[in-house]
Amino acid sequence: MKLVQFWRGDTAALGIQTERGIVDVQAEGARRGLPAPTDMMQAIQEGEELWARLAGLAQGAECFIDAPLAPVLTGTDRIFCIGLNYRQHAKECNLPIPPAPVLFNKFRNALSAHGDCVTLPPEYKEYDYEAELVLVMGKAARNVSEAEALDYVFGCTCGNDLSTRDLQFLRGGQWVLSKTFDGFAPLGPCLVPAGELDPNNLDISSTVNGETRQNSNTSDMIFTPAQIIADLSRHFTLLPGDLIFTGTPQGVMHGYPADQKNWLKPGDRVEITIQGIGTLATTFR
Repeated sequence: MKLVQFWRGDTAALGIQTERGIVDVQAEGARRGLPAPTDMMQAIQEGEELWARLAGLAQGAECFIDAPLAPVLTGTDRIFCIGLNYRQHAKECNLPIPPAPVLFNKFRNALSAHGDCVTLPPEYKEYDYEAELVLVMGKAARNVSEAEALDYVFGCTCGNDLSTRDLQFLRGGQWVLSKTFDGFAPLGPCLVPAGELDPNNLDISSTVNGETRQNSNTSDMIFTPAQIIADLSRHFTLLPGDLIFTGTPQGVMHGYPADQKNWLKPGDRVEITIQGIGTLATTFR
C-alpha cells in the first residue's frame, strides 16, 4: 500500500495511491459511512490496525487522477537527520567512519512535496542534493533495543537533504543553518508501510536533469535504521510523526573533484528514487 497527502484547499488530506488514481480517504469513508483519518498524522495515531481498514476502503473506491501533492507528512516539528552514514560517502569525502550516528536537525519550514519548485537564494552558490531513505515513526520510543526498533516505525518514504555547502563549511560548520532553508527537505511521493520493506536492502539513487549522480543500496549504511533508532532513543524520546533522514550515499556534488563540481542551479530537476517506494522529483528556481 502507498499513502500520500494531497492539498484540499490549504489543508493536507490523506490519500491512497492506486493504479487508477488517488483515493480521498476521508471522502470515501464518508461515502461508505465509515470512520477514516483525515491526514497522515491521524493515520499514525490510529496505529497498525489502520492498514487493513485502508486496504478495504481502497477496494472499489472512487479515485481522482490529478491532485497537487503535499509533503507525505505535515504537522510535525521534529526532523532528525543523520550525517555521514554511508561508507562510500565517507570515503569520497575523505572523512573517517564516525563512531556513532551524527545528528543534526531540519525544521517544518524545510518540508516540501513531490513536484514542488524550491527557491535557491542567490547569496549562495554551492547547492547540493542528497538522496535519503526517511523513516516515519509510529510510536513513542525510549530506550528501545536494536531488535525491536523497527517495530516503532510507521512507514518509509524518499527524502532529499538539500544542502548549501558554501554556508555549511565556510562559516564554521553551519550544518543546521545550511540545510533548513525553506523547502530544503523534499519528502515523498508516498509512504509505504514499514512492514512491506526491508530498509537494510533498498536500491537508492538520484539523477540531476536525467543524469545519474548517486546509485547505491541502503546496505552500505554505517548505522542501520534500527541502530539509529536505538541510539537516538537512548538520549531522548522519539515521538509518533518524527521524521528521520538516514543519510546519503556517495555521488553528492560535495564529493566530486574541484574541477568537476556542478552545483544545483535554477531550472535543474532532481529525482530521488528508492526501491519499493517510488521517485521524488524537485525542480529549482
